[in-house]
Amino acid sequence: MIDWLAKRQQQPSHRQLLLISGDLDWCQRQTACLLAQTKAPSLLLSNAVLSFDNNAQLNFVTSCQISQYKQQLGTEYALVIYNAFDGLKPSALYAVEGTIGKSGLLVIMCPDLKEWQHYEAAHSGIAFSYNTQHATSLFISRMKEILLKDLNIAYITPNTAHLPFAYTRQNTQHEHLLGALTSQQQMAFKSVLSNAKHDKSIALITAKRGRGKSTLLGQIAAAFAIQGEDTRIYITAPHINNAQRAQIEYKQAIANSNLDTINTIRRSGQQLSKLELTFIAPDQLGHLPKAALLIVDEAAAIAPSIVLYACQNFAHVVMATTLAGYEGSGLGFRIRVLPKLKILSDALTCVELHKPLRWYNEDSLETVFSLIFAPFVKDTTAQNNYMTSPTDSLLHNTQIEATHSYFHQLNKLWLIKNEQILGQVFNLLIQSHYQTTPDDLMRILDASEQHIVVLTNSADINAPCLAISAVAIIAQEGNIAFCENDSLLAKIICSQRRVNGHLVAQNLAMTFCDGWFMTANSWRISRIAVKPDLRRLGLGKMLLQEIRILAQQSAVDFLSTSFGLTSELSYFWQSQAFTLLKIGARRDTSSGEHSGIMFMSLTEQASDTFDSYRNVAINDIDYFLKHLLKNSKDINSVLLTQIVIQHRLEPNILLDKHATPATTHYLRSTQFINNKRTFVNAAASIYYQLDKLNIYASTELYTLFIQAHQKNLSKQNKQQILSKLKLKLTNTIEAVNHPP
Repeated sequence: MIDWLAKRQQQPSHRQLLLISGDLDWCQRQTACLLAQTKAPSLLLSNAVLSFDNNAQLNFVTSCQISQYKQQLGTEYALVIYNAFDGLKPSALYAVEGTIGKSGLLVIMCPDLKEWQHYEAAHSGIAFSYNTQHATSLFISRMKEILLKDLNIAYITPNTAHLPFAYTRQNTQHEHLLGALTSQQQMAFKSVLSNAKHDKSIALITAKRGRGKSTLLGQIAAAFAIQGEDTRIYITAPHINNAQRAQIEYKQAIANSNLDTINTIRRSGQQLSKLELTFIAPDQLGHLPKAALLIVDEAAAIAPSIVLYACQNFAHVVMATTLAGYEGSGLGFRIRVLPKLKILSDALTCVELHKPLRWYNEDSLETVFSLIFAPFVKDTTAQNNYMTSPTDSLLHNTQIEATHSYFHQLNKLWLIKNEQILGQVFNLLIQSHYQTTPDDLMRILDASEQHIVVLTNSADINAPCLAISAVAIIAQEGNIAFCENDSLLAKIICSQRRVNGHLVAQNLAMTFCDGWFMTANSWRISRIAVKPDLRRLGLGKMLLQEIRILAQQSAVDFLSTSFGLTSELSYFWQSQAFTLLKIGARRDTSSGEHSGIMFMSLTEQASDTFDSYRNVAINDIDYFLKHLLKNSKDINSVLLTQIVIQHRLEPNILLDKHATPATTHYLRSTQFINNKRTFVNAAASIYYQLDKLNIYASTELYTLFIQAHQKNLSKQNKQQILSKLKLKLTNTIEAVNHPP
């Protein structure tokens, strides 16, 4: 291995992957030896603390928990070591691959190659649903097969060594200087600056990772700072670390400008120093002046609603993003954002960078990782595909294709042996769900509770030209046998515990204080996607009908779905006989939307149970409208109010005197008083109790209730208000629910 490392450094090499496979102690010894030879900036991703004999000398190694991998994006290392004995997290591994520079090395410490898939099943790096098991990891089986077929992958074990070289054939004598722009970047630079001469402009720079997007952003921002005396410039990104490269480039470009320019910038900056490119978090963009220039890095990893808000409200927006990368949201960005940019500004320019700068062309590591983690994902803006309507002939062909669709449930072992079909499935999911990540690919293959169903163009699943037109991922939930008076179930019901998975089942058990939802057999439709050119032809409806038939055959009590509430999605699910049951109190940090839960009963018991809680659900939704959306004037809240009002359940008069609603509200309120439920999860029931009180008796209570909703309270003030509210509620609730 030492000889191999030395020879790799004697001439320019592509980046490579080295598998160090064996027991953990042996792998650590080999890794320590490798670090002693490298002595270059290195990153160690490991949850467990690894001890090396030469720890004191390893001051060039940055250690990081696997879950904190995003903090490393924007940095560069010669060597990255991933400890797969802690389980494999695909999103983390795929992301840190992009931090490795030219001729760098990615090392994966892993168990014996023959046993890796079984080890992973017992020590998984991602979470699977509670009360489920899987004996082997199909994801690792597939990944291992791809790696061992690649001639550039190196590996060592206690008994064998395969150490190939991946020398680059490129001429490296004319590499561009650090801080200077390549010819491709220069063309993009001029295009963006020329476009910004309009009163309002939007620019989009797209590329795979390592193509110099962030460097270009920094240079563009510096050019604006130097040319425009009054221009306020800010940068936003999913995480502050993602903006560091652009900030460094900006500062360097300003420093390289002449002294007169620097003095002019100093004099012009009253509130903002233009010598620094100021970072602003995406959710704080509303506080910026509308005349500002906004730089957006990794735009596809920011909620589409926030990106579109920025493009609509700021004079000039320059965005850069990876359309197929670690964040798994690029194609969603293409579907949900790109078509709307042309509408928002006549001055829109889109440029794409192709040539890698952080590594050489035809990089072996990038190629194999794209195949493993993002199968069949293409990285191109393809503007015309998403900004024009299909022709009449194409529409005619798609209608024929839609009427000849066949339903299949895919066997996962079969799926990993049919890479082309797996690519179709994953590509469809990414196009329709912008939060799809490489972790989802692993979960789909390995989670025993997740099922994949599709519509295809052939009744024969092994047909040579099989094409998938629609796909759905079904997560089996509930169906857990709890002991009598089980403490875990009791804690789930009063929101003190959450277990992995069972998203809707747990949420409803907690919402209605009823363990039945955790014991009932239910299916949650977690993802559903239709090919873009086949949408609005009834395929989604057809797929849901087949799922319903399959669920009834499997003795499922009810179907559910949870999604970010938008007008289009709400109407679709309601049109398929799903009923809105609950709205999440908080906005999702990724989508910027409130989540909604909708359901469909399949058994008589499920219908009776949901009916008994109908009025509780109506009260909760009314509380949501009156207290959480009432004073909010942003466009998302206005649109959401309209959606909720249109999809709100009608009260069941026959249930007005039913004991269930009153009992549920009483339980939730008393759990709050006894510190077993948070205020957020009890507020709707407190609202219900206050509504039953005489207005004069409840004035003080109502005041405390309103105060508890205030944002930006200190932790101490919040606690004081909640303590007073609990104290005041104690006797009042007892009097209302148990009058003398």
